[in-house]
Amino acid sequence: MFRKNLLTQLIYRMVLCCVSALAVLLTFGIFYVGEGPSGLTWEFLKYYTNISNYFVFAVSVVVLADTVKKVRAGETEGFCDKIRMLKFMTTVMILVTFLVYLILLGEPFTADFWQNLGNITYHVFAPLLFIADYFLFEEKKSVSVFAPLFSIIIPLIYVCYTFILGAVIKDFEYPYYFLDVNDLGYGGVMVWVVILVAVFTVLGYLLWLYNRIEIVDGKLKIDFKNLKWLKKP
Repeated sequence: MFRKNLLTQLIYRMVLCCVSALAVLLTFGIFYVGEGPSGLTWEFLKYYTNISNYFVFAVSVVVLADTVKKVRAGETEGFCDKIRMLKFMTTVMILVTFLVYLILLGEPFTADFWQNLGNITYHVFAPLLFIADYFLFEEKKSVSVFAPLFSIIIPLIYVCYTFILGAVIKDFEYPYYFLDVNDLGYGGVMVWVVILVAVFTVLGYLLWLYNRIEIVDGKLKIDFKNLKWLKKP
């Protein structure tokens, strides 16, 4: 079965790491016409898109390294059992990056959207490859029922981080309109935060449900048995 084939996983994850590495480099904005290393500023660190792509790259490297280790040990079938919780959290993070940009921020039906290499790499290609890794190669029933709730932690930390930047930096330009305290006020922003937390939670549990789906006697079945705080590999 291809899902368990470690060589297939290895080849796929090598491609994923290459695309993710390119996405990370492009977030620095140093490959565009008229820009260069001298124009690099700290502001690339204020964007959730960039931070989520850094998580994707770091997790992808760890997962690839574990896959390489298994293949070199002579194993032919199996699954990566490293940092499963963080991988799931990162999958939710980058899925939100992908959906929020395409639905709220980007203009995917315009030519400009697809002509910008950075745009399509860190908003589309790297996210989709990482998300597909979860759907294709994650072991079934390996994700805790509480994993979707843990997935909210990093986005909430990011919101606090943005608020702190806005409070300490004069004339700070908020990265996203739904986090712009100057325009919406804290009350308006908190409404958006509640909406996005709900979105994170729903998407997280949809991914969790997928992880519990099995085919038994040719029929799809969702296994709700043996739910644990953290399922051991």
